Amino acid sequence: MDVFNKKDILGILHELGMLISIIGLVMMVPIFVGLYFNEPVYYFFYPSLAVIILGILINKFTKPIHIKLKHAMVISALTWLFASLIGAIPFCLGISHFGYIDGVFESMSAWTTTGFTLIGDVESLPHTLQFWRSFEQWVGGIGVLVMVITILSKTGASAYYRAEAREEKILPSTSSTVKKIWQIYLLYTAIGINLLYLSGLSLWDAINICMCGISTGGMSVSNSSFPYNNLAKIIMIIIMAIGGIVSFSVHHKILVGKRWTGDIQTKVAIPIIFIASFIIVLSSNISPIDALFTVVSAMTSTGFSTVNIPNLSNLSIAILILVMMVGGSTGTTTGGIKLIRLAIMAKSFYYKLKEAVYPHNAVIYKKLGNNPLTPNLIVDAYIVAFIYVLHYILGTLLFISLGYEPFKSLFESVSLVANMGLSVNIISYNLNPIGKLLGIFSMWVGRLEIIPVYVLIILPMVLKIKDSKQMRYIKGKIGDNMDEKYITK
Repeated sequence: MDVFNKKDILGILHELGMLISIIGLVMMVPIFVGLYFNEPVYYFFYPSLAVIILGILINKFTKPIHIKLKHAMVISALTWLFASLIGAIPFCLGISHFGYIDGVFESMSAWTTTGFTLIGDVESLPHTLQFWRSFEQWVGGIGVLVMVITILSKTGASAYYRAEAREEKILPSTSSTVKKIWQIYLLYTAIGINLLYLSGLSLWDAINICMCGISTGGMSVSNSSFPYNNLAKIIMIIIMAIGGIVSFSVHHKILVGKRWTGDIQTKVAIPIIFIASFIIVLSSNISPIDALFTVVSAMTSTGFSTVNIPNLSNLSIAILILVMMVGGSTGTTTGGIKLIRLAIMAKSFYYKLKEAVYPHNAVIYKKLGNNPLTPNLIVDAYIVAFIYVLHYILGTLLFISLGYEPFKSLFESVSLVANMGLSVNIISYNLNPIGKLLGIFSMWVGRLEIIPVYVLIILPMVLKIKDSKQMRYIKGKIGDNMDEKYITK
């Protein structure tokens, strides 16, 4: 059996057809907002109708296959790309000066919950476009394929779940886990909207800001990101922490009354947040609530800001860069390398020192919390961290080549790849088109933890070598039952 053949490609197209139709249905939702506010809805209705029909036709004229991880990774990468390409259309039709690249950037930023925007005057947008940005983030936070698993209870659920850079399971089956995640997500969204409304925000602001906060997206319906009172800031800190620091499995334990205090990621996050906030208060002379808000926003990849980031001290900006590089917890809506991988690397370094000091015949039991620290976990953590850092560096170099300052280029590159959205004002409507394309690619790879996008990129090469001597040699060694492990190595 070949790694990828014609049957695989048609099977991938079959799944994509269905997914494209669902994206079209999602695009229908802002139409109800437009009808309520008596605004034009043609830039949602006609594109979504065309997309739904196109998806149905693709699905009808292709055949399904058994979904493995190799298929799911390609489907995942293409789904997020197509979601952004499709989601760009309303921006291009509804904003007179927006080109298609601008629309794709805005849409990719929303779907991936990054939070960057090229729109200078958000408050002048129609309610439909304001809601579409928020709604894209809200759906993107839970995951496009996770949404599909919930709707269709697909047999390839486990592969789809892993392809979106998710491993953690709350319940035994993937489908039941996804449904529980949705229940938790909806519950906290409803609670967040009510709390923000009670804090003094209008209902419209509360709905949009909560969707952007719980998804750790960070776009706003205001030109000033988060221009609200201290009570609203405190509530938003809690919402951002719920979305980006406390994993869905911990939420589930809390809601069913189980003990959860042993969560290693929460234990790592809390001291980092308070130490970073303390340093920023001292070095930039801002209020503790604003420092805490900014650090939590940076760690959770939300991107809301109550301060002018470029006006902070260099030390404060450097602290934010480090916090953004790491990001929040696995099993949340956040981006970055993730706290659990930081903990794994730190603990593996500790054990390496112990091995150097202890006698060579000493038996050292390696653990992280209550779980064994296996070589595979350590290797995986270092590999993911390496490819993230590599993309941080490559993005920085490209921004420098476009004429931007090195320090600011590093900040913006990290913010893009880690899906953070905080900015030192490099990202804007006037950014060079090459910079916009870099931003689109960086947000795309960062949202999927990079691997699925590169599986898609190397697919043509895999198809070319499938009948080569190299492939025949591999098949002879492994046999005809090759699975998805080959394509991911």
